[in-house]
Amino acid sequence: MMLRDRMRTFMKQRGLTRRELADGLNTSPHTLRGWLDRGRTPPAALGPLLDLIEEKPQVRSWLGLSRGKKRTRGRPFEPGNPYRIGSPTRKAALAEARKQHEAKAAANG
Repeated sequence: MMLRDRMRTFMKQRGLTRRELADGLNTSPHTLRGWLDRGRTPPAALGPLLDLIEEKPQVRSWLGLSRGKKRTRGRPFEPGNPYRIGSPTRKAALAEARKQHEAKAAANG
């Protein structure tokens, strides 16, 4: 597989734009376009670097090419949230959460 095809596959798998890949490789988007579209040969050092990027999540993170999973956040101020300030169930919910946390900490000991 040619290097430009590997770059395209990597971009597709990770959901990266050309600008994001160019920033990660510390090159201009114009140069990346030359490699991907115009048939210009990328530097030979890019092959081993692409191997590392594909295999190691830590390298992707260092280069800013990692799209980490975003955790969903609750809606703390909506009605129905038992921890909501002013909710009549708040004290009981907090006490239950503390009890669960202490039990978990004791089990992990």
